[in-house]
Amino acid sequence: MKSTKIAIFDIDKTIIRRDSMFQFVHYGVRRYPGQVWRLPLIAIHTAMFKAGLMSVEQVKRSYFKSIERMSEEDLEHFFDTRLRTAIFAEASVEMQHRKEAGYHVLLVTASPHAYMKYFSSFPWVDHVIGTELVRHQNGYTCTIEGVNCKGEEKVRRIQAYLQEKNMVIDYEQSCSYSDSLSDLPVMQLVAQRYFINRRVPEMEALSWGK
Repeated sequence: MKSTKIAIFDIDKTIIRRDSMFQFVHYGVRRYPGQVWRLPLIAIHTAMFKAGLMSVEQVKRSYFKSIERMSEEDLEHFFDTRLRTAIFAEASVEMQHRKEAGYHVLLVTASPHAYMKYFSSFPWVDHVIGTELVRHQNGYTCTIEGVNCKGEEKVRRIQAYLQEKNMVIDYEQSCSYSDSLSDLPVMQLVAQRYFINRRVPEMEALSWGK
């Protein structure tokens, strides 16, 4: 297998300023106003999740229910109007610099691949890994296929992807970027670890968008 310099980026609040999940809920209500009644239900399910009464996979179904009404054109429009416009300028520059320096740039997120996949349209992004949703004939359902892509599951998905590409991580040369402590398992895959807009002991902090 080829030892490769990998640059691993989280997306929500790392590449983009906001949490895309909440942006998606807002977009869905604006696109389909008849779904506004779901907002109190989302709030209830969120409270149940925080109380340990609902799994992350179950609560995310509430957040992504409107995707069942959306076409690929809707999802691309969401990306273009809500996510592309929220990218930190510093993140864009960092990804481009890493690509120019010969890194394999990998974006790994707990948000749905259904709309995060459009980040791969940027020439400096090699691949996007995200939470998969079960598909139906005309598009996506709100049901997570497999496991939510977070923490150790991110590591598993990264390793599966690299094995498929016949690559292994060059530990000393590789790097990872995130705003969340849940990504510590991912950061342990590489020597260079950067937290975005957050101070963590023994980790380098980068201030973006300030």
